[in-house]
Amino acid sequence: MNKEIEEQNEEKLVRLKLLSNRLDEIIIIPGTKYKIGIDPIIGVIPIIGDLLGSIISIYIIYSGSKMGLSSRVIIKMGMNLGLDFVVGLIPIFGDIFDMGWKANKKNIELIEKNINPTSENGTLSNLIIATLTTLILVVFLMILDFLT
Repeated sequence: MNKEIEEQNEEKLVRLKLLSNRLDEIIIIPGTKYKIGIDPIIGVIPIIGDLLGSIISIYIIYSGSKMGLSSRVIIKMGMNLGLDFVVGLIPIFGDIFDMGWKANKKNIELIEKNINPTSENGTLSNLIIATLTTLILVVFLMILDFLT
């Protein structure tokens, strides 16, 4: 294994964990040990909040892909995010679901368990990420069209 790549991946992982923490667990609910993050808070903004949260979360998946994750793991990460996005669109219930689901935290755990610094990023992983991004944008545009 290339020591330099390993060190770069460790640095990326630290930054991704920090981002995930901010998105999913930065604020402690007073009187409890339960934490929420910025993602469910911006998700309160109908439709646009869920889109913004998903775009930020796609960065975590993209970074995992660059760190050598297999296409299978990228698909799992995409499913975590897709569920978070789709259910998050449901007013009130989606926001409550988003507080508990913590897709970003789940995706960071997948990165930690499956990182492979010797693997090259595959075209299939890039295609999966592009497809996920496109699907989220299409759903967003369909909802906007429906509302207008």
